[in-house]
Amino acid sequence: MAKQVKAKLDKKGLTALGIDKLIDILLDEAAANKALKARLQTALAGEGGPDEMARLIDRRLDTIDQARTRINKARARDMAVEFSALARNILSELGLADAPAAAERILRFIGLRFPLSARLVADSARLWKVFEDAETATVELIRSIDADEQARLVPHIERLRLRDKYGEHTGFLRELTAVLAKPASDAWRTLLAEVVPTEPLKLGALDLLQALALHQGDIDAFLVLERQKPDNRRDTLAVADLLYRAARFEDALEWVRERPRGMRIIPVNGMPTSVGPEYGAHERRLLEAEILDRLKRREDAQELRWREFSEALDPGVLRLYLSKLDDFAEFDEMDRAFDVVRAHEDIYLALDFFITWPRLDLAAEQVLRHQHDWEGRYYDDLAPAAEALSAKEPLAAVVLYRVLVEDILRRGIGMAYPHAGRYVAELERLMPHLPAGHGLSTHLAFLAELRRSHSKKYGFWSSVPGGLTGS
Repeated sequence: MAKQVKAKLDKKGLTALGIDKLIDILLDEAAANKALKARLQTALAGEGGPDEMARLIDRRLDTIDQARTRINKARARDMAVEFSALARNILSELGLADAPAAAERILRFIGLRFPLSARLVADSARLWKVFEDAETATVELIRSIDADEQARLVPHIERLRLRDKYGEHTGFLRELTAVLAKPASDAWRTLLAEVVPTEPLKLGALDLLQALALHQGDIDAFLVLERQKPDNRRDTLAVADLLYRAARFEDALEWVRERPRGMRIIPVNGMPTSVGPEYGAHERRLLEAEILDRLKRREDAQELRWREFSEALDPGVLRLYLSKLDDFAEFDEMDRAFDVVRAHEDIYLALDFFITWPRLDLAAEQVLRHQHDWEGRYYDDLAPAAEALSAKEPLAAVVLYRVLVEDILRRGIGMAYPHAGRYVAELERLMPHLPAGHGLSTHLAFLAELRRSHSKKYGFWSSVPGGLTGS
């Protein structure tokens, strides 16, 4: 008996159904599926050429743009499906026939997000995902269009920008600045330059002008625009870094030394963010030192790095400082650095430095020198230090673990009781390894004192080996 072959849902399998059967299925599905119906209509319109296809898409875009009814959650979900299909029609159906016409329509489509947001009863992540995907595809579509066709799209790009009244969605436009050829970039720069004076409180046009200038390698134009910004929008550190990477070191030094005053709104990870005057101060000083190095001002650069290390006790800064020294000079300077760490007023910062460097012997000295100064509430510093010290410096580790346990119980931090229980177990393990004459009370005496003061904290004792009755 011959083996029965099952038809697959692929081109060959569907062809076997026959054209009439496929038409019946499509018509049935299109009656209930608006997205499928729209795609079929667009494909049919394509038989009359791309102009007819564009006319059909324009009519749909006009209908959406003119609607004013409120959109509830259920309708938003349905619209996400419909809009996804509409975007596919523009990008795939029209895009294959006439890419510039498709780019014009997809820009119109993206602009619909602004009137839609005012109509939504509640935010819709599904709907916004459709627009985000469309933006990603649009960047690639416009990248593929030749320079003259790109230039003809500029009025449509600017019209889209103006629909965003509050400048909240500039990321897509900034991506576009990187794919436009010179004719389109020049045309857009002309339009933006005309509107900059009319947008004193909305700097989207100015920011895009700067992005276009950088895309064309016009750093001087970028700097002129940066100077036009108010102080609270000027990112002098970013400008200094740009000039440093362009090997314009004198200009970079001037900008890096422009210390900000007061609060500012600058891009942080691509988003406008309010930051204080100390934001980026560490990076600013290190960049200034690098610039001074390039200007052959080595002593000034090293002095700046030393000052930064002395304040922040950053091991990375010290390594950088030592790497710039003459041969054999690093040993004396390292000793000087360790003296600075020992004398630093922030004992926790100093301990973290010695742990990180690493110099566990000096970290242990730091612990014992300030034995009565540690506070368990700084557990983010003390717990990792105790763990790092436990193998080679058990006495210092015991001091820190006891501080942590006593603080947790004194403040009654119930959620930390299991941690305290683990610290007690670690103390029991470490005590036999302490050097003779260590001067600490025995583990039994330590536990007895805990029982006397905190016997009713059962959440803690249940996590301690032996509990209240253990020895």
